[in-house]
Amino acid sequence: MIISLSLNPCMDKSLSIGKMDLDNPNRVTLERTDVGGKGVNVARVAHTLGADVTLMGFDFDGTPVQNAMEKEQVPCLMTRVAGDMRVNLKIRETDTGRTVEINEKGVPLSENTLQDMENMLLSACKEGDFVSLSGSLPNGAPPSTYARLTEKLKAKGCFVAVDCDGTALPPAIAKGPSLIKPNLPEFLALTGTEDTSVPALLAICKKYHEQGVGMICLSLGADGAILSTREEAWFCATADVPVRGTQGAGDSLLGGLLCALSKGGSLPEALQFASAAASASVMRPGTLLCTKEDALSLLPRLSPVRL
Repeated sequence: MIISLSLNPCMDKSLSIGKMDLDNPNRVTLERTDVGGKGVNVARVAHTLGADVTLMGFDFDGTPVQNAMEKEQVPCLMTRVAGDMRVNLKIRETDTGRTVEINEKGVPLSENTLQDMENMLLSACKEGDFVSLSGSLPNGAPPSTYARLTEKLKAKGCFVAVDCDGTALPPAIAKGPSLIKPNLPEFLALTGTEDTSVPALLAICKKYHEQGVGMICLSLGADGAILSTREEAWFCATADVPVRGTQGAGDSLLGGLLCALSKGGSLPEALQFASAAASASVMRPGTLLCTKEDALSLLPRLSPVRL
C-alpha cells in the first residue's frame, strides 16, 4: 500500500501566455483549474499507474479534494477544516518555456488539528507500507513536522519518502528517511554546492547515505534523473517528447518511483518507470499529469545507465 500525505493541498490555476508583458494586458491562451499539491498529485499518479494507494490529508469548505478524488476514483481519507483552500497561480510563457508560480499560504491550522492528523496517519499505516510525505507544510505546522513523522513511521516499519524543501527538509533528513527526492536547485540549496557535475553530486549523495538516507532520487529536470543508494547509482535520461507543461513532472517522477518500488522493482527498473511517468507528464498542458498509456509507451525508449 502507498499512502500519500497531503497536509497543504491547493487549487492550481494554470494560465498560458506567449510572453508576459509587465506593462500591458496579457492575453491568456489556456486556462484550467485543478485540485493539486504534491501529495494529491503523487496519489493520482500512483493510482493511474496501477498501485494500491490512499490519499490522506486535509480538505476544506466544499470538500474540493474529496470531490476531485471521488471523480478520479482515487481512494482517500480526508479531514475537513474550516476555511477556503489556498490557490496557486501558475503562468507559463509558451515562447520561453518559463513558468511563474504565485502560491498562497493557506489558512492556519491548530496544534490539535495537526496532532489529530498525525494520529490518523500512524493508525492507518502498517509495516511494509510506502508513505509519501511531500509538499509544503501548512500554515501553523512546525518545520520539524516531517522529521517527527519520519521517525515514527520508520519505527512502524514503513518505507518513508520525503519530498519537500526549505526548513522542513534538513530535520527530516536527520531522521534517515528511506528516500528523498530533491530537484537540482533544491539539492544545491540544501548542500551549498555549486558543482553540478555527476561525480560531485554522487559524492554528496554518498555522504547522505552514510548519514542514514536510504535512497536519493535527484531530478535533473530535462536532463533526466539519478537514483542512488549506498551501494549503487543509476542515471536515466528523459524521453524526447513535445513539452506542453512542466508542472507535476516531479510528482509524476515520485509517484512512478513509489509505484515500481512497492511492486518490488529493482533500482534501474524503478528509475526507468519513474522517468517514463515524468516524461509522459510534460506531454500534457498545465497541471495535468501523466497517463498510464503514455508512460508505458515511453518505457522502451528509456535505458538506465549504471554510474
